[in-house]
Amino acid sequence: MERALKSEVARVAPSWRLAFSRPGLVTFKAEHIDERIELVFAHVWGRSRGRAETPVAARELCAGVDRVHVFARDPDETIDLAAIKRDLGATEEPARAGELVADVIVSGADDAIVVGEHRASDRRGAYPGGGFGVVVPDDAPSRAYAKIEEAIAWRHLDVKAGQTALEIGAAPGGAVLALLRRGVNVVGVDTGAIDPHVLAYRHANGAHVTHLPIKVGALRWEAMPARVDWLLVDVNLAPQVAIHSIARLMPPMRDSLRGVVFTLKLNELRFAEELPSLLGRLEQLGFTDVRARHLPSNRQEVCAVGLR
Repeated sequence: MERALKSEVARVAPSWRLAFSRPGLVTFKAEHIDERIELVFAHVWGRSRGRAETPVAARELCAGVDRVHVFARDPDETIDLAAIKRDLGATEEPARAGELVADVIVSGADDAIVVGEHRASDRRGAYPGGGFGVVVPDDAPSRAYAKIEEAIAWRHLDVKAGQTALEIGAAPGGAVLALLRRGVNVVGVDTGAIDPHVLAYRHANGAHVTHLPIKVGALRWEAMPARVDWLLVDVNLAPQVAIHSIARLMPPMRDSLRGVVFTLKLNELRFAEELPSLLGRLEQLGFTDVRARHLPSNRQEVCAVGLR
């Protein structure tokens, strides 16, 4: 999503000038930085403290911070970070809101260690690399398990037992399983199959999944649950089409719906550039405080969450 990030910066901070960059790491030069800036396509962002050739030099750049996080520049790269973490007194624990965090970014190549800083807040991923501490169990049938758990952690959603979720695009059931384990009943709409393990799951409170093997366009109001607390949408459609597809489903949910977790597929870069207008369309459906973020488990997509 590097091109999308650069496009976003050009829109929200046009005075920033592109500087040093490597895959997974982009830096800019600027005369002034607005500390309140929110970036959709960055997992970690902040001010640079400089580059270091050795862990000893990196430790000097970390002076005065409350917490040190060490992580690989490329999450897919296998790097032994244990020695660097020991030398720097780094922690895997999440940062607390208000803490000054040193971000020590390490590459497996011969590149120097890059050190940055950011002020932790409840609007960011608190774990090293901007993560949310989500662990996907071995029996999860898809990464959608991580996507919904990260969305809940990011927006501090009040998802709790006894509620009901309607998921459009539920197969094969990753998000369904995550919600069921929270005691949430799920109605899943998808022509694809739900994993048998997920179909058979029953929470202690009786929560289970009801699978409707139909397209979203064929979903009728009378087939929807009497009460829907959360709407999840994760379909392989252009974002404009996906938003349009749920517009007609809103009336019967208006009195109970607490929020939407919408995975917007960005199959074309122009969709990323149109993100502000896409979020505006969700607001037109009656959602407030609509925000988007490229979560660690997202690929060429972003998570948009709107509340009611």
